[in-house]
Amino acid sequence: MKDRRRVDRLFEELEAECGTSVECLADRVSALTGMDIEIEVLDETEWTTVAPFTLAEGDRVRIPVRGSDPRWFRLHAVTHELAHVLCGHARCETLPMTFDQLRTPARSCALAGVSGGSGALPPELSEAEADHEAEAEALSLRLSAFVRAPSLAHA
Repeated sequence: MKDRRRVDRLFEELEAECGTSVECLADRVSALTGMDIEIEVLDETEWTTVAPFTLAEGDRVRIPVRGSDPRWFRLHAVTHELAHVLCGHARCETLPMTFDQLRTPARSCALAGVSGGSGALPPELSEAEADHEAEAEALSLRLSAFVRAPSLAHA
């Protein structure tokens, strides 16, 4: 990530309060960006239809989460995608994001926005894409610290 100050500024603009809900956080990101944000919990059949990488199309954002993933991971997926939206990114290199990806070293590095251990980026990520993932992940970690454990009707 090239500019830590940008993440700090975006976080401050969001004005997240400790204990906020995922829904309130999504509403705030929507208000700041002008994007219509939809969070969907999908069953396994629906999950197989999720297009890779696409997060935003026009002024609509769809954040899919797999219902069978652990609750804490679904929260992470939502805050990670909200961070991308706040950063102005139209795609996420880890969508569709699943808990199973954490068991694959290259994909878990992409999730975290870091290089693959050898000092080189995973071959499927360009430097710009890795920077976007790192920026979103840094902001996501800050957001996650402020979100209360959700009932997860939406996440």
